[in-house]
Amino acid sequence: MSSTRRARKEEQKEERRRFIIDAAWQLFQETPYPEVTMAQVAERTRLAKGTLYLYFTTKEELFLAVVDQELSKWFHDVDIHLTHFCASRGDASAVRPRPSRARRGAPLASAEDASASVASILSTTLAARDAMTRLLGILHSVLEQNVSYEAALRFKLSLLGHIERTGVLLERCLPSLAPGHGGPTLIRMYALLIGMRQVCDPSDVIRDIRSRPDMGLFRINFGEEIRASFTHLLSGASAPPLAPERLGAAVLRGMSSVERRRPEG
Repeated sequence: MSSTRRARKEEQKEERRRFIIDAAWQLFQETPYPEVTMAQVAERTRLAKGTLYLYFTTKEELFLAVVDQELSKWFHDVDIHLTHFCASRGDASAVRPRPSRARRGAPLASAEDASASVASILSTTLAARDAMTRLLGILHSVLEQNVSYEAALRFKLSLLGHIERTGVLLERCLPSLAPGHGGPTLIRMYALLIGMRQVCDPSDVIRDIRSRPDMGLFRINFGEEIRASFTHLLSGASAPPLAPERLGAAVLRGMSSVERRRPEG
């Protein structure tokens, strides 16, 4: 087989793979994950089940491919927004008069504004992808079931690449975020997202209980709460570290007068 024919064949295989992923994505949006079957995917794509299994050996492997595709789209969208945000802050800083040292609150306010803006970008783009975040809520239980090492590794490597690239952008948008801390911060936000998604998707019984007038505390709006959680996390991650002398003062303030008077030994 010539290299041209081989390349064309590989291109056709990739096109069919994307076609299957798109069909599965539509099914996952219409039907709860446990109810989706490979037979339904085969019917939706008009492919024989045997052909479908040539591309994805299990439903879980197909699920990971769907999540990977949708996460890639989200990261791409976020990267564009963060790039524009960084550029706008750079343009604004070029014309804005430099605050005097006497205005000690100004830099802090600017950092807080930046954290709130970045949190808004991340939370708004996630809230607009309701079906994707619902899949993320069950992602880790799926990863532990019926998935090959190769499929799981492929997914994790793809996710790692996205986190590393977007983490660098996050550090540019939040200069007070220490170099190398963008990625770990995104991981924490990812964990927050999964936890909040699970809390916001209760069983029918819990949903009925939440409808009681005295259970208002447990009726959570996903979009609002994820934005608030991201803002708090980014504000804390971006806060400048305390100088050693101030850290000592803070510790002393947290001690009771009895503890301060307690003799050593």
